[in-house]
Amino acid sequence: MVATLSNIALTVEFPLRVVLYAAPDLPGQWIAHGLETDVVTQGDSIEHALAMMADALDTLAHHEARHRRPSLRLRPAPPEVWELAADAKPVGLAARVENPRRRRSLPAFVTSGPWTLYGLVSKRPPASRAR
Repeated sequence: MVATLSNIALTVEFPLRVVLYAAPDLPGQWIAHGLETDVVTQGDSIEHALAMMADALDTLAHHEARHRRPSLRLRPAPPEVWELAADAKPVGLAARVENPRRRRSLPAFVTSGPWTLYGLVSKRPPASRAR
Protein backbone atom coordinates (compact mmCIF):
# COMPACT_ATOMS: atom_id res chain seq x y z
CA MET A 1 0.00 0.00 0.00
CA VAL A 2 1.29 3.47 -0.78
CA ALA A 3 0.29 6.51 1.24
CA THR A 4 1.36 9.97 0.17
CA LEU A 5 1.76 12.92 2.52
CA SER A 6 2.94 16.05 0.74
CA ASN A 7 6.09 14.90 -1.02
CA ILE A 8 6.63 11.75 1.04
CA ALA A 9 5.56 8.34 -0.26
CA LEU A 10 5.37 5.41 2.14
CA THR A 11 5.23 1.81 0.96
CA VAL A 12 4.10 -0.85 3.42
CA GLU A 13 4.91 -4.43 2.56
CA PHE A 14 2.64 -7.16 3.85
CA PRO A 15 4.42 -10.51 4.41
CA LEU A 16 2.46 -13.73 3.88
CA ARG A 17 3.35 -17.15 5.30
CA VAL A 18 2.97 -20.35 3.30
CA VAL A 19 3.04 -23.83 4.83
CA LEU A 20 4.60 -26.41 2.53
CA TYR A 21 4.14 -30.17 2.97
CA ALA A 22 4.42 -33.34 0.91
CA ALA A 23 1.11 -34.23 -0.74
CA PRO A 24 -0.20 -37.32 1.07
CA ASP A 25 -1.91 -38.74 -2.03
CA LEU A 26 0.38 -37.52 -4.84
CA PRO A 27 3.93 -38.92 -4.66
CA GLY A 28 6.57 -36.33 -5.54
CA GLN A 29 4.20 -33.39 -5.18
CA TRP A 30 4.26 -30.59 -2.60
CA ILE A 31 1.33 -28.56 -1.35
CA ALA A 32 1.61 -24.84 -0.57
CA HIS A 33 -1.14 -23.48 1.70
CA GLY A 34 -1.30 -19.75 2.49
CA LEU A 35 -1.93 -19.10 6.18
CA GLU A 36 -3.39 -15.63 5.70
CA THR A 37 -5.11 -16.26 2.35
CA ASP A 38 -6.27 -19.92 2.45
CA VAL A 39 -5.05 -20.22 -1.16
CA VAL A 40 -3.71 -23.70 -1.99
CA THR A 41 -1.35 -24.67 -4.82
CA GLN A 42 0.94 -27.59 -5.61
CA GLY A 43 4.28 -28.13 -7.29
CA ASP A 44 6.97 -30.70 -8.09
CA SER A 45 9.24 -29.42 -5.28
CA ILE A 46 9.13 -27.05 -2.32
CA GLU A 47 10.51 -24.27 -4.52
CA HIS A 48 8.03 -24.98 -7.31
CA ALA A 49 5.05 -25.07 -4.93
CA LEU A 50 6.05 -21.68 -3.48
CA ALA A 51 6.51 -20.25 -6.99
CA MET A 52 3.07 -21.56 -7.92
CA MET A 53 1.63 -19.77 -4.86
CA ALA A 54 3.23 -16.51 -6.00
CA ASP A 55 1.77 -17.04 -9.48
CA ALA A 56 -1.68 -17.82 -8.08
CA LEU A 57 -1.70 -14.68 -5.89
CA ASP A 58 -0.45 -12.56 -8.80
CA THR A 59 -3.23 -13.90 -11.05
CA LEU A 60 -5.81 -13.34 -8.34
CA ALA A 61 -4.57 -9.78 -7.68
CA HIS A 62 -4.78 -8.87 -11.37
CA HIS A 63 -8.28 -10.35 -11.64
CA GLU A 64 -9.50 -8.44 -8.61
CA ALA A 65 -7.89 -5.18 -9.81
CA ARG A 66 -9.68 -5.48 -13.16
CA HIS A 67 -12.94 -5.63 -11.23
CA ARG A 68 -11.94 -2.66 -9.04
CA ARG A 69 -11.82 -4.77 -5.89
CA PRO A 70 -9.03 -5.00 -3.29
CA SER A 71 -6.30 -7.18 -4.75
CA LEU A 72 -5.87 -9.30 -1.64
CA ARG A 73 -8.56 -10.51 0.71
CA LEU A 74 -7.38 -12.03 3.94
CA ARG A 75 -9.05 -15.30 4.80
CA PRO A 76 -7.28 -17.48 7.36
CA ALA A 77 -6.48 -21.09 6.59
CA PRO A 78 -8.27 -23.77 8.65
CA PRO A 79 -7.00 -24.47 12.20
CA GLU A 80 -5.28 -27.73 11.17
CA VAL A 81 -3.04 -25.80 8.76
CA TRP A 82 -2.18 -23.25 11.46
CA GLU A 83 -1.23 -26.20 13.70
CA LEU A 84 1.26 -27.30 11.03
CA ALA A 85 2.78 -23.82 11.02
CA ALA A 86 3.51 -24.04 14.75
CA ASP A 87 5.89 -26.98 14.16
CA ALA A 88 7.08 -26.07 10.64
CA LYS A 89 10.62 -24.94 9.93
CA PRO A 90 11.41 -21.80 7.94
CA VAL A 91 13.29 -22.86 4.82
CA GLY A 92 14.89 -19.60 3.80
CA LEU A 93 12.78 -19.55 0.65
CA ALA A 94 10.80 -16.50 -0.29
CA ALA A 95 8.81 -15.49 -3.33
CA ARG A 96 7.60 -12.03 -4.21
CA VAL A 97 4.30 -10.89 -5.66
CA GLU A 98 4.56 -7.40 -7.13
CA ASN A 99 1.82 -4.79 -7.43
CA PRO A 100 -0.68 -5.26 -10.20
CA ARG A 101 -0.07 -2.65 -12.89
CA ARG A 102 -1.01 0.63 -11.29
CA ARG A 103 -3.58 2.70 -13.10
CA ARG A 104 -4.30 6.24 -12.10
CA SER A 105 -8.03 5.57 -12.36
CA LEU A 106 -7.89 2.84 -9.70
CA PRO A 107 -7.99 3.69 -5.99
CA ALA A 108 -4.85 2.79 -3.99
CA PHE A 109 -6.62 0.01 -2.05
CA VAL A 110 -7.25 -1.83 -5.31
CA THR A 111 -3.56 -1.96 -6.22
CA SER A 112 -2.08 -2.91 -2.85
CA GLY A 113 1.07 -4.96 -2.51
CA PRO A 114 3.82 -6.03 -2.94
CA TRP A 115 3.79 -9.17 -0.83
CA THR A 116 6.64 -11.41 0.15
CA LEU A 117 5.80 -15.07 0.70
CA TYR A 118 7.78 -16.92 3.35
CA GLY A 119 7.92 -20.72 3.19
CA LEU A 120 7.54 -22.94 6.26
CA VAL A 121 8.07 -26.67 5.71
CA SER A 122 6.07 -29.19 7.71
CA LYS A 123 7.10 -32.82 8.05
CA ARG A 124 3.48 -33.92 7.88
CA PRO A 125 0.23 -32.98 6.14
CA PRO A 126 -2.63 -31.46 8.11
CA ALA A 127 -4.78 -33.82 10.16
CA SER A 128 -8.18 -34.49 8.65
CA ARG A 129 -11.01 -32.86 10.49
CA ALA A 130 -14.08 -34.94 11.34
CA ARG A 131 -17.22 -33.25 10.07
